[in-house]
Amino acid sequence: MEAVNRIAQARSDAGLSVNDLAEQMGVDATTVRNWESGRRQLTLDRLLQLAQVLNVSATYLLGLDERVDSARQVDRSMLPVLHRTPVWTAGRGWALVNSAAKTLLFADKSELPFAIVQEPLYAVPPAFALSLRGIGDPLSIDAVCDAERVWVEPISDDAALAAELRGWYRPHKRRFVENEFGQRFYLDVYGAKWLAFAGTVCENADN
Repeated sequence: MEAVNRIAQARSDAGLSVNDLAEQMGVDATTVRNWESGRRQLTLDRLLQLAQVLNVSATYLLGLDERVDSARQVDRSMLPVLHRTPVWTAGRGWALVNSAAKTLLFADKSELPFAIVQEPLYAVPPAFALSLRGIGDPLSIDAVCDAERVWVEPISDDAALAAELRGWYRPHKRRFVENEFGQRFYLDVYGAKWLAFAGTVCENADN
């Protein structure tokens, strides 16, 4: 099965319409249709986000894995017998099961009752919980201009915006860097609105 067909299949399996998926991904319906038809390629960050929303692995969407889910999901009905067992959530990271209080206890000492847990729970973080971030020291402007491509990390308090814009860019005419979708960062705001790196490393998306 081709990867582009797997997006549509996974969306259908999740019971989502094109409009539903577009809303959850923060894009318009045309973008989702283009992903499903193969007319537009997913960035890595979008691929990982899509896998999380559809509750499948990124490798499954890419056609590299026949399994729909590569991580062991914890059935909520099992929580009462999993006292002090760690479980992982995409939105808030690790939590300990407190069967006595019927809550999940998170690292910040907040608690969430079993009854209102909405997102999937896992015994280990699934593959799509990993995202890429720039590694090493930021490049100088000269190094950015001389590179064939650079990894851009936006400087923004808006985590969703940063995730949308983060990725590989190519330098152009010593004026700006541009990604495959035409998004640009200009050199005159380097260090104020963005930084560039030569390489990347995987880390937990909730970090």
